[in-house]
Amino acid sequence: MFQFIGKLITQMREEKEFTKEELAHKCSITVEKLNEIESGKLTPSVAVMIRISRALGSRLGTLLDGQESCGAVVTRARQAVENENPVGSTAPYSENKIFSSLAVGKNDRHMEPFIIDVVNNPENEDKYTEHEGEEFLYILDGTVEVTIGSEVYKLERGDSIYYDCLVPHKISCASPVSAKILAVVYTPF
Repeated sequence: MFQFIGKLITQMREEKEFTKEELAHKCSITVEKLNEIESGKLTPSVAVMIRISRALGSRLGTLLDGQESCGAVVTRARQAVENENPVGSTAPYSENKIFSSLAVGKNDRHMEPFIIDVVNNPENEDKYTEHEGEEFLYILDGTVEVTIGSEVYKLERGDSIYYDCLVPHKISCASPVSAKILAVVYTPF
């Protein structure tokens, strides 16, 4: 999935006639990181993807799936697995998450719904992130710690949290192996 995103970012950047240096500067990332994203070697965080989509004048959803549909989009359980993004497991990025997008193909959306498997790996701890928008998390299984600013919230199965993404935040697994959450990210355009 993220090799496709890298190719799409390259295509959109070239259509806008941005150099790699210009896009990297607009997104506050290094040219090296942009090269790795465009080549599919690096899986960007949601915050970085939001910055890239904004710089390219696009929605986050366009980068995530590159498909367009104005009607309802149904994602069957088996399709969500096919859209997995093994962040941190096959790509050299410091997040412990596997994302399964639940709205592939919906072009006019402002929300990004995901099922996220959060893996417990202290050696690969998440870094704080911040970006425009809001997030809603619902814990499906296990326990997670959500740190927002200096506040830490320990959430278990059935708990939920809704917060402003402009505040630095991170999500960590507090279960022995992994946790599963439903996450809905809203990004204004």
